[in-house]
Amino acid sequence: MLKKVLLVLSISLFSLLAFLLSALFFIYLDLPDVKVLENWRPPVATSVYDSKGNYLGDVAVQRRYYVKLEEIPKHVIYAFVAAEDKNFFKHFGIDPIAILRALWINFKRGKIVQGGSTITQQLAKNLFLGKERSLSRKIREALLAIKIERTFSKEKILELYLNQIYLGEGAYGVEAASRVYFGKSVRDLTLWEGALLAGLPKAPSKFDPFKNPELAKIRRNYVLKRMLEDGYITYEEYRWATSKDVVVKRGKLSPRSDYFLDMVKEYLIRKYGEKALVSGWKVYTTLDKDMQSLAEKVVRESIRELSRRYNFPVFPSNDRVLKLAYKRQRYSRKPNKVFVAKVLRVEDLRVLVDINGKKFWLKRRELPLKEGDYVFVKNDEFGSPYLLPDLQGALVSIEAKTGKIKAIVGGVSYSRSQFNRALYARRQPGSAFKPVIYLSALLKGYTQISVVSALPVPYYDPQTGEEWIPRNYDNAYYEEATLREGLAHSINTATVNLLDDIGFDIVLDTASKLGFKDLKPYYSIALGSFEVTPLQLTSAYQVFANLGKRCEPYFIEKIVDSYGNVVEENKPHCEQIFDRATVRVLVDMLRAVVLEGTARGAKVVKRVVAGKTGTTNDFMDAWFVGFTPD
Repeated sequence: MLKKVLLVLSISLFSLLAFLLSALFFIYLDLPDVKVLENWRPPVATSVYDSKGNYLGDVAVQRRYYVKLEEIPKHVIYAFVAAEDKNFFKHFGIDPIAILRALWINFKRGKIVQGGSTITQQLAKNLFLGKERSLSRKIREALLAIKIERTFSKEKILELYLNQIYLGEGAYGVEAASRVYFGKSVRDLTLWEGALLAGLPKAPSKFDPFKNPELAKIRRNYVLKRMLEDGYITYEEYRWATSKDVVVKRGKLSPRSDYFLDMVKEYLIRKYGEKALVSGWKVYTTLDKDMQSLAEKVVRESIRELSRRYNFPVFPSNDRVLKLAYKRQRYSRKPNKVFVAKVLRVEDLRVLVDINGKKFWLKRRELPLKEGDYVFVKNDEFGSPYLLPDLQGALVSIEAKTGKIKAIVGGVSYSRSQFNRALYARRQPGSAFKPVIYLSALLKGYTQISVVSALPVPYYDPQTGEEWIPRNYDNAYYEEATLREGLAHSINTATVNLLDDIGFDIVLDTASKLGFKDLKPYYSIALGSFEVTPLQLTSAYQVFANLGKRCEPYFIEKIVDSYGNVVEENKPHCEQIFDRATVRVLVDMLRAVVLEGTARGAKVVKRVVAGKTGTTNDFMDAWFVGFTPD
């Protein structure tokens, strides 16, 4: 009887074992082909450089820079092995001893506190399986790890792992993490720095040295102890490394010019798709890093100066300051007093705001507001609040002879507003459009000393269906003016009368060649009553600076893929669209604007400068577009 029972049990166990082995065999056959890893590279950040090869930033969501294993110091490699997989160089993909140890510890604690995954298992999970928690996924992970170990050397597995692993702060791989936490390459990491990185995979956020330096130090010292026990470092090295304080330095993974990096990112996605952002490409641009830094500084300082001059508040770079001011202020009806208000409701023409519990419906002023925003309001002379717009600025600098964009600033603070005003803000150019009228007159045979009437004359306005009489700044009165005087002193009446003299056809044709498309034959266009972007207006003036030769503005010089192949290369694309001699006369007139006219402030630049100012109704926008021979 006992023999029969044992026989049945033996057959049952054998059948079960055969079934399990068969199931594992079929699962193994169904696993992904790990040979794809032979030429595989993880998503690598596409980096952006200026015209001199200086690094500007990158445009990928995942910050990763692939490095070969031989470029990674031994002590960094051993730190990860000691921390994550003690028996890495001995096991065949899974570590039965580590699994049993983890099971025993978890059983004693009554919860999962330790895992038994090897470095190879982690690689298999991250590259092929995802983060699903299930027994079948764990079995597939173990089998994949064995398959990877049978296909690749330990060195190749380590290289893939160290370039793939997430280490917090948006950094993927040891090179990106080295730049984030220490501002240098992994090649230059010291022993304690490498140990600190090796401590991060367990819980990148918890052991983040920026947020929790003490916990990061404890974890780092634990890794160093494991390295000492495993024979990777000496006791003297251990004592030296554990004595070091955790000193981190946030590196330059974030872009220097966010507005410009956004331009590059949009360009790459539009032309090549999102894969271009994580292909490890190098994008060489026309930007000049030094000029860009100066441009950003100039915009900030100019806005601050306007703020001081007109007692006009500037929005801080983030809302924390506004929230604090909103809570601490006390409302009163004192005239000209400025407060911070919270937006409660937004409608087409008005907005409901709260100031210390008092609610007001205010005119919206076309501001892009949403519920929960904080805004500035100011009491008028009668103590009634009105909404203040965001005091902003933008700047574009183009190389006159080539069309290369050398600097571009989209706003005062990218962290507060990512809207790139240099590219997308459509505003009226005001008098900055007047050179187009005067160039048209020169092309028709007028000269600098040709005289035009400057008397105010009524003109029919098709937009309103009524007569319109142009006025001059401060209601200044002129009977007549030469073309040079009319442009230099920005005489509105003379400019509109000149438009009437020469006719719309030549003006619309000239404007179209300069990039101003679809203008209507309205007399008000002489005063810039339509909308343009700063880039459009600057590009038009590039034609003046280049004596009639238009160069298409561009900002991408060359794109090189991760293998060194040139994906794209751009050169200046220029065309002579106006007679050089005629445009030279206009340039001389624009010099008069700086020497004796509305742009005299530009004389502080100690070189030859020509240009034109422009203001719009109620001084909502103020322009200066100018150029030097370069």
